[in-house]
Amino acid sequence: MSDTSAAPNMAPYAAAPPGRGADDSFGDRRRAPIDADIDPWDLLRAIWARKERLLVLFVLFLAIGAFWVMTMSPSYVAQSQVSIKPRAGEVSRFDQQGTPPQADQISIESEVQILTSGALVPPLVRELNLHQVPEFNPVIQSGGALSQLLQILGVTSKPAPATMSAITENVLSHLSVVRKPNSRVIAISFTSRDPKRAAALANAYVNIYIAKQVEASNTLNSNATGWLKIQIDELRDKVALSEAAVEQFRAQTGLFQTNNSTLPREELTQISAQLTQAQADRATTIARLRLAKELVDSEGAIDTTAVVLQSPLIQNLRQQEVQLRAQIAEMSTTLLPSHPRVGTAEANLRDLRLQIGREIGKLIRSLENEAHIATERVRTMTRRFTQLKTRMGRLGQQEVELRALEREAAANRTLLEQFLGRYEAAIARAAVDAQVANATIISRATIPTNPSAPNRKSGLVLAIIGSAFGALALVFLLEAMSPGFRTAEQVERQTGMPFLGTLPDIPGARSSPGIAIDVLRNPYGQLAESLRRLQSGLLMARVGGQPARTLLVTSAVQGEGKSGVAAGLARLMAQSGYRVLLIDANMRRPGVSQTLGLHPSLGLSELLSGRAEFERIVARDHSSPLHILQAGGQVANPTSLLGSTRMSWLIYALVQQYDYVVIDGPPVHSASEAPVLSQLTDVTVMCVKWGSTNRRVVMRALKGLSAASTRRAGVFLTGVNRRQYNRLADDVSHT
Repeated sequence: MSDTSAAPNMAPYAAAPPGRGADDSFGDRRRAPIDADIDPWDLLRAIWARKERLLVLFVLFLAIGAFWVMTMSPSYVAQSQVSIKPRAGEVSRFDQQGTPPQADQISIESEVQILTSGALVPPLVRELNLHQVPEFNPVIQSGGALSQLLQILGVTSKPAPATMSAITENVLSHLSVVRKPNSRVIAISFTSRDPKRAAALANAYVNIYIAKQVEASNTLNSNATGWLKIQIDELRDKVALSEAAVEQFRAQTGLFQTNNSTLPREELTQISAQLTQAQADRATTIARLRLAKELVDSEGAIDTTAVVLQSPLIQNLRQQEVQLRAQIAEMSTTLLPSHPRVGTAEANLRDLRLQIGREIGKLIRSLENEAHIATERVRTMTRRFTQLKTRMGRLGQQEVELRALEREAAANRTLLEQFLGRYEAAIARAAVDAQVANATIISRATIPTNPSAPNRKSGLVLAIIGSAFGALALVFLLEAMSPGFRTAEQVERQTGMPFLGTLPDIPGARSSPGIAIDVLRNPYGQLAESLRRLQSGLLMARVGGQPARTLLVTSAVQGEGKSGVAAGLARLMAQSGYRVLLIDANMRRPGVSQTLGLHPSLGLSELLSGRAEFERIVARDHSSPLHILQAGGQVANPTSLLGSTRMSWLIYALVQQYDYVVIDGPPVHSASEAPVLSQLTDVTVMCVKWGSTNRRVVMRALKGLSAASTRRAGVFLTGVNRRQYNRLADDVSHT
């Protein structure tokens, strides 16, 4: 070994820049990390690696499925069919006069809901004693010989009787009601373990459904007719009261009815007509009187007036006058005017004319009397007409009230007549609906001969498919939930760091002391060969154009086997002829002494604090040429001590004396010394438990190391199941 007192030149050991030369072989496979935690190809390879487990699970699931299919109790389905039709009459619909419409989709769906509502189940349970059938009684279903024995011994209490609602739910679970497409037919099916019971259930359920419809129809008709009778009785009372109110009002107001009119109005009409006639008669009489007076005053032909012409006496006197004139004229032809006979005749003629004049005077006086009477009659009737008009003005509001009362009485009478007609129709329709339902049974259920379930062939096929998918899904889930790294490709893809190799899981060499001992016992065994591959990678590593001389072995968490890896690798390198020093830098939980079977002694902490010299504290492995520097006693602040300048001088000095310096550092997440040590060493080996340590934990540890130093770091998997790893890995160069 050589010694030097010159200040150490740290430039040759500085970390290589990002753009390394060709001689920087350590980590030449490093790539940018990928965030994906699960790679589909990794999962497929993992599933293939577990094909034995997959086969076992498939056989287990298939056996369970086949046993379930073969032990299933057979069930039988019986079906009855009913056709929905309109009712013969519907007494509750007073506005429906014609034939009821055909059952539409809504009414059919309503019947389906009635059939599945559970309202018809209690009568079915009572009729067929379904509460005594274990298939429908949950209390009987849960019972058994063991349950009965426990009840007899008093261990368990006797279960309470099943409620009707629980039995109804069970019955409904065996019921199926389906409407046939494009028809008014409803299929009612029951499923049961007993074929006879299935048919009995379907037929009894249909009978109960028909009976309930008939009962509902009769109840509806009874309620409707009873309601109509009550309404008719009330209307009769209303009609009597309204008609009595009309008559009482007429009696109080005198508005009696005569020929579609009231008595005062009829009287007014008559008086009006009589007044008009009286006025006409008066005018006629006055006109006759005036004419007669004018003829008398003008000595006109009064004899030609209608009054004179209509008087028999005057006409008789006129005839006598005519005869007398004729006699005078005849006598004037034979006698002298002075003849007594002529004189007598003329005297008679004068008397006759006087008598005619007196009669005409009487007629004129008679006309005057008639005119006076007519005038008085007109005056009287006018006064009466005026009185009636005044009274009618007072009776107008009373007539309005009378018409309102009459309308109310007429409306009540009309409604009573309508209700009487409806009542008679309701009685007739109730007689028709008494035994008629709106559903007709078109086919009854027969006892099925073949079970409807289970279909053993289909069940076995489904069991095979389900077993395959179940086993595949379970293995896939186990692999997807696997937290750790399982292949080199996973490590490099997700961390971006080089993969350094694997340490197989060998019984007896799973702990750190076991690893260190197995290297000596089996120098050519799997574990030793794995560490030699790690040694080969270290020997070929170049940092800054110089061979890597210092190595930090660390882990993300405790229990990764890093102390065993560091001790085993150091022993192999020492046995290869190199001068190797193993330093235990885990001052918080030292592990090298336990791994190599050494007694704790002074070490690194005393050397750095100046309380001991290197030659006094360095130890030699009793099984190899390896030199060992233990951690020494605990210190208050290991981080500051390991990050001091004295530690840097120590590493430099040790490199001058040894070919390789291997440092067993603390876990990254357990102490803060690991990033400090990574700054002082050429390369860092991150030990990771295969398939166990969470990937995110490892990536956070690597990120912490990268943030503290740009020195190279690689991942070394420990505790690897070689058989599964060979199936998972793309190549076996690291195995």
